[in-house]
Amino acid sequence: MNEVSLQLLRPVHGGYCLAHRDGQTYMVRFGLPGEQVKAVPVAKKGKVIFAEVNEVLETSPQRQVPVWELGGPGGTGGADLCHVKLPYQRIWKAQVLADCLRRLGGEEVYAQALDACGGELSCLGVSSGRAGASDAGGKRGGGTVETATSAAGGEDADNAGSENGLGYRLRADFEVSPAGRLAMTKFRGEELVEIDSFPLADPLISESSLFGNPDSWSEVLKPGGRIRAWASADGLRVWNGRTLFDESAHPVAEKNVRLAVRGFGDYLVTPDDFWQAHRQAARILGEQVMAAATSDYGLGSGALSAPGVGQGHAGSDAAGGSAEASERSEADATSDRPLIPGNRRWAEILELYSGAGLFSRPLAKILDRGGRLTTLEGSKPAVKMARKNLSGVPGRLQIRAGRVDARALADYADKMKAPPLVVMDPPRSGAGQKVMAALARLEPERIIYVACDPAALARDLKVAVSRGYQIASLQAFDLFPHTHHVETVCLLTRQNVKENLYVDVDMKDLKREKLPPKPTYK
Repeated sequence: MNEVSLQLLRPVHGGYCLAHRDGQTYMVRFGLPGEQVKAVPVAKKGKVIFAEVNEVLETSPQRQVPVWELGGPGGTGGADLCHVKLPYQRIWKAQVLADCLRRLGGEEVYAQALDACGGELSCLGVSSGRAGASDAGGKRGGGTVETATSAAGGEDADNAGSENGLGYRLRADFEVSPAGRLAMTKFRGEELVEIDSFPLADPLISESSLFGNPDSWSEVLKPGGRIRAWASADGLRVWNGRTLFDESAHPVAEKNVRLAVRGFGDYLVTPDDFWQAHRQAARILGEQVMAAATSDYGLGSGALSAPGVGQGHAGSDAAGGSAEASERSEADATSDRPLIPGNRRWAEILELYSGAGLFSRPLAKILDRGGRLTTLEGSKPAVKMARKNLSGVPGRLQIRAGRVDARALADYADKMKAPPLVVMDPPRSGAGQKVMAALARLEPERIIYVACDPAALARDLKVAVSRGYQIASLQAFDLFPHTHHVETVCLLTRQNVKENLYVDVDMKDLKREKLPPKPTYK
């Protein structure tokens, strides 16, 4: 397909800008709203053409030199907003979140989200926590939710306390090229591109001998293989699928990776399993979940947030320019109405997609005397780690391996003794309609939803709201700088609903799934 001239419109999910020409819809990477560009089509899906910017004819003031050249056009992917100034990336993500909530969640979901946020959706920047660092795994520097000043004012991306959105990743996955060098797969292709830097990774990775002296890793970097590098609490760890190695490329005795989360302690994870990528993500999300679980709140009580935050805003006009909102970001930093951690305790807590137990450990501490925490996770290695991470934690804990589906929720309903608190951190695809419908049937008092995809979140919130739940708080965090990804924490509360809201529960969609009965608490 030939190069085409396009006027770029608003940002949309996936790191794209929307454009139209001759009745055709384009999704364009590496552009910015308002820019006039020449773009090269790279793929077509249905009626949509996907393209990458080849030349910028009219430049946005929010454009910067890409912080990682290989992440830019024609590169490996993995840094699709590397050309966007950091403060504006947060405005971009807030706009995309607003767009997904409105288009995929519907007007009621969008209106509730706006009301819960005091009229403006925002995405909060989080520092990498590397300043003044001396050791690893979350013990280096404090790491804060940072203030972004003059988000649209043309300042450099490192405007907030010398933060530039780099060096935050605790883990990084690499391919191995035929020459035995670190590589990544080219975006939308199978071609391997050798890399000699990865500035998004923690310095324990990016400044390690993996890049500085790759020849010393010749026995580990086997052509055609894959590795995962970890910035662990014990220093660099490299996993080749069988063995862990240290900075000197020597095998180590331990089989798991140790990560330290300030305020929560140390956790063990299997080298190839999931853990939050950003150095501060586990702490920030853990604090948000615990605030939502224990606080006393009223509807519209405001966003879950930390003091001294810098925000990218998206108001009621999700396609707007946002320059005015960004200029207000510092002034608005103290205007949120945060949920403050309280003394609420629970007789019944259900945690879905519980992983290695990041939230499970603090949740166990807010059980009433005789209360019960039940967790459900599909990855057996993660469940094994969760049992280790919760070893010695008092209380009635049921750490279970199994698929999160309507049938599992039906089994759980038979054993409930009180309306539960539900905490869920589903994969990027979300929980889905069947799980959300079955979950609403349990009538949990609160649902705390941790989302890594705004589109999936919007679809799941649509189900919950249609079944009588209200968005009490919602806050997005920029835990993936220089990429389009965004993490969101949402608190849902159960309203006084009539029985007829539960009559039609999409039985055609549920098909043979066993729907939980309306609970009678024992």
